Amino acid sequence: MPYAKIDDSLSLYYLIKGDGLPVVFIHPFVMGHNVFKYQETLSDRYKTIFFDLPGHGRSSKGNKTLSIEGLADNLKKLLDEIGIHKAVLCGYSHGGLVAQEFALKYPEQSEALILSGGFSKIDTLIPKLVIKLVQLMVKFGQVSLAAKWQAKFHKCDHDDEKEIFGLARQSDAQRTYEYIKSGLHYDSTSKLHKLEMPILLIYGSLEKPMHRYSIPFQKKAPQTQVVYIKHGTHQLPPRSHQEFNAIFDAFLKSLNDNKENQAGLG
Repeated sequence: MPYAKIDDSLSLYYLIKGDGLPVVFIHPFVMGHNVFKYQETLSDRYKTIFFDLPGHGRSSKGNKTLSIEGLADNLKKLLDEIGIHKAVLCGYSHGGLVAQEFALKYPEQSEALILSGGFSKIDTLIPKLVIKLVQLMVKFGQVSLAAKWQAKFHKCDHDDEKEIFGLARQSDAQRTYEYIKSGLHYDSTSKLHKLEMPILLIYGSLEKPMHRYSIPFQKKAPQTQVVYIKHGTHQLPPRSHQEFNAIFDAFLKSLNDNKENQAGLG
């Protein structure tokens, strides 16, 4: 199994498939890289990079408190370690906060930003309550229960549920709690204007409490594109993977076409 040594106490598990434009996928809490199992098919067109965050899946937990800022730095070290100089960042839910922070801190290494169920600050009641419920589970040592909950909501079939649960149950309670806590306090809204790379936000039509989170991006980063998947829930990467992958692919194809056109004009 490939691991990248981030520091003396932390090694991150990663998986690379395919060649072409590098795309790195960043998962939410009480999950592992395999929540993106249906995005592995994109490896026939892109260099897809999947990894487990500290204290999640097959990665070690390290000896440092997790924060969104620290996770962005970990990702920087991971990409440097595997020789990726610039990548598309695809973050799902809480993972989108890490993607944003990376893009803000390391814009020269950020080709584009794709957020599934993304937000710059979590401040609406229902999403906040759901996140705090998971936070309470892990605080009181119920990681396995939280993992079962995540696996059930993210499954397409029984095999998915078993696979997702298998990695999710390995989440370290302390690191998971820290990841959730840091995300609840994170707010990049005032910095969104600094994001100059192409941005794609993807939401499920049924996750209406999340739709308002596209507004700050559209106001402060007008290059932002927003797409809604019909009948989609928050769990788009696994449960609406065909539509998600098609939207993802069309966005990156458009990005590539624009670059080629600009090169031709130059």
